[in-house]
Amino acid sequence: MPRPKPTTPLESTLRLRLFGHLGSPIPPHRAISRLHLPWHRLWAGLALAVVLTVLLVLLRPWVAQAWAVEIVWWMRALELPGHFDVHGRGGEDVLAVPFIDLQLDAPDGWIPVWHGVAALCVWWAAGRMSDAAKPVAYLLRFAVLVHGASVIFFIFWPASFPHSVDLHTGSGLRQAWHLMLLAPWIHLATYYLFPFALWQRGLVTVLSWLFLFVLTPLQYALHVALVQHMGLVVMPLLHLLFGVMLDIIGFVALYGWAMGWKMAEVTHA
Repeated sequence: MPRPKPTTPLESTLRLRLFGHLGSPIPPHRAISRLHLPWHRLWAGLALAVVLTVLLVLLRPWVAQAWAVEIVWWMRALELPGHFDVHGRGGEDVLAVPFIDLQLDAPDGWIPVWHGVAALCVWWAAGRMSDAAKPVAYLLRFAVLVHGASVIFFIFWPASFPHSVDLHTGSGLRQAWHLMLLAPWIHLATYYLFPFALWQRGLVTVLSWLFLFVLTPLQYALHVALVQHMGLVVMPLLHLLFGVMLDIIGFVALYGWAMGWKMAEVTHA
């Protein structure tokens, strides 16, 4: 099949993208040629996302209260020193978070040094792992880099660390809440457009909410306990790798599991 003669350099470039190296036209991939998105599915997904978002916004005071009660319960059950109050900061436009006033021990200049030694040991151990475990080794070494930067900061400038346990907990709870708010809209673009039943589309979002609802207070209660026993030097590592990143990993895992559900209909070309 002869190529049409282009009239401009731009048309020439665009036409070259439609032909293979032998000069024959490139047909659309079968997945693209069979892709079919009915408008009713798009509008149904949009309506579902709006309804779920409104429902979650109405549940915000209850979610905030449940998280605050659980975190304060864990603080008292673990007998951590400090003052903890369910009624913390927040207003009508943001999620209310509990007040966490953790009493830390007096700074010990040797704590960052011991953390640095432990980080070097983990770096060495990661290099000794087999090729099959390389993804884990890379993750461990990335954690060592993050924690190593924190160790260096606390060795030279410990008094200038700007974050507190209270701010760390409050920002983490609000990040999880914002991820819950975004969940219907993320699923609208990545799940609702596929031919799943309406109840399946709603269920994947509700399950994601339940996962975040259960995980978040346990996650940040553990953060507070770790900071109490290991010092503020671990807070950057907890924030970057075990904060909202952990929530996102679970969110994506649930989405991947839901993509394996049986679809309600079959698309045709």
